[in-house]
Amino acid sequence: MITVKHLYKEFDGKEVLKDISIRYNPGECSLIIGASGSGKTVLLKCLVGLFEPEKGEIWYDDLLFNKLDLNAKKQLRTQVGMLFQGSALFDFATVEENIMFPMDFFTDWSKEQKLDRVNFCLKRVNLENANKKRPSELSGGMQKRVGIARAIALNPKYLFCDEPNSGLDPTTSILIDRLIQEITQEYGITTIVNTHDMNSVMEIGDKVGFIYHGELLWEGSNKDILHSDCKELNGFVFASPMAQQLKSLLRQEKKNPEDQK
Repeated sequence: MITVKHLYKEFDGKEVLKDISIRYNPGECSLIIGASGSGKTVLLKCLVGLFEPEKGEIWYDDLLFNKLDLNAKKQLRTQVGMLFQGSALFDFATVEENIMFPMDFFTDWSKEQKLDRVNFCLKRVNLENANKKRPSELSGGMQKRVGIARAIALNPKYLFCDEPNSGLDPTTSILIDRLIQEITQEYGITTIVNTHDMNSVMEIGDKVGFIYHGELLWEGSNKDILHSDCKELNGFVFASPMAQQLKSLLRQEKKNPEDQK
């Protein structure tokens, strides 16, 4: 579990996060949504320690993360997996070497132990026998799956995903969403996803937090989001053509409740 309490962050005297308090639970896909410049990426970077907040607390279970020293933070990061936007694979390395990277950095495992873990992770993301391929030989969706395999290489308790569907077609995006959800539930991971993709919200949003101008204006599940009375959230959610169709369907349901029985 990750708990955020009264978090503030500013740049050049301007507040970009204002009194954020939220809890992320194990076994759930928690999504951070909001328009570009809303502060959602800043929040994610505070959570993983790339930015230091001016005020507030970030708890990883019973550890106050933003007050830990460098050695303690490094130790905690062995329990953290990251799926970066664009996958961030090393082009010069094979799939196997990419997945081994966090093991090389954080463990003293033998080569055989690392290879066993690589093969397990590749099997879990349905990329068996891709060990010796280079990222340039893979499709965008396959690169994302390698990124997920690397993110779970150390069997993390916490998983952070930054725009995991960026650059993917809708069908592949759904596959990646479902894979993230399956891994989250299967291993009881606390998963936090930064996204603007409403398809992802409706597909895997066990918990959704909406950031607007640095403030957490709304939180709930994907089942709640279409019925929200938050004006700013509705403006964000119903901006896409797909969401407009959903909105029309909801209005139709309200007009004809008997038709749903």
